[in-house]
Amino acid sequence: MAFLLDTCVLSDGIKHKPNTNLLAWLDGTPQEQRFVSVLSLAEIQFGILMMPDGRRKTVLASWYETELRPSCDSRVLSFNEPEATMWARLRASQPSASFVDTQLAATALIQGLTIVTRNVRDFDFDGLAVINPWEV
Repeated sequence: MAFLLDTCVLSDGIKHKPNTNLLAWLDGTPQEQRFVSVLSLAEIQFGILMMPDGRRKTVLASWYETELRPSCDSRVLSFNEPEATMWARLRASQPSASFVDTQLAATALIQGLTIVTRNVRDFDFDGLAVINPWEV
């Protein structure tokens, strides 16, 4: 089984006290089975860019460039035409769903991946497997 990590999984790594259940799940899951969407990376970059200049922004930018991005290695998935077509279907079925969440769901469905998130309700789409390591 392989997984697509939601943005909240990635951002938990910079918290002062990361969730212990999530850390245990990550430790027990081979890195080559954990994928990241280019969209999640963009969400994190956007969040950093929108912060006011200061120490926190500098720390987060450094974490992104030196820890997070290199740790993703070659496991970053693009959002291409098959994912876009699936995204359109998902959005049509749930027009009020988040753009990025439906894009992540579409990517997971096209790639045959299970979404890993604490926001399970955001990924309630037919056929999509979702796990929440925070509540294991």
